[in-house]
This record gives sequence, C-alpha cells and structure tokens, in this order.
Amino acid sequence: MREAEDSEFTVLENKTIGRHFYKFRKLRERKAFEVADFLGIKEATYTKYERGESKITIDIIQKVSEFLKVDPIQMISTNPENIIENVNNSPFTFSGNVKTSYVDVKQTEIMMKMMETMMQMNEAIKKILEGK
Repeated sequence: MREAEDSEFTVLENKTIGRHFYKFRKLRERKAFEVADFLGIKEATYTKYERGESKITIDIIQKVSEFLKVDPIQMISTNPENIIENVNNSPFTFSGNVKTSYVDVKQTEIMMKMMETMMQMNEAIKKILEGK
C-alpha cells in the first residue's frame, strides 16, 4: 500500500479529534498531565494532540479512549457536548437539556473505511492461519 493511502487510515481529522480529546477529558474531570502520564509522553506533547497540531493515529485514539473510558468510535464520531451520560444506570433517567447526537458524515466515512480495512485484515489473518 502506498504511504498516501496508509495515512488515510492512520491519520484522522486532527483538529476535530483533538477537540474531542479535550472535551471528553474535561467531562471526565482529568488534567492534561494525567493523560500524558498514562500515554508516557510529556504534557506539552499531549496538548498538541488536543490542539490538532500533531497527527493523531488510531493507536493514540485507542490509548486516550482507554484512559478516559470512552469508546474509541465515540471518541472520533460523537461531539462530547451531545453525550448524555447515564448517571443513575437507568435508561429512562434524563435531566437538563437533552440533545440528540448526530454523527458527522465525513467521520462516518472514515469509520467505514477503518472497519473495511479491519475486515480485510481479519480475512488475511484467517487465510494465513488456515494455510498453517
């Protein structure tokens, strides 16, 4: 695969994802240095991700999502301001302003490409395993 095609799957919308990192971090009441420490990087390096100044890879999304306890797909596709957290563990308890969460069309396309790539990788692994 060419490098340009590769980057399509590993580098996402840096500014959008970075804003999501920031907003989810704030929702979780965590400090940037805490996320950076979990990732094993300097705080200044991490905040560059939040500002969209550094390339955000799937690996970074996975690790930040793990630390913030947010589904990685939600991290890249859902505006954190539209999240309704179920504080009381009841699917019917809502209070305050309830907003509907809409997924951005471009982000959906990126997610679909990622899923297609994962399916292709699974098929390739399956063929390798069957060949042994």
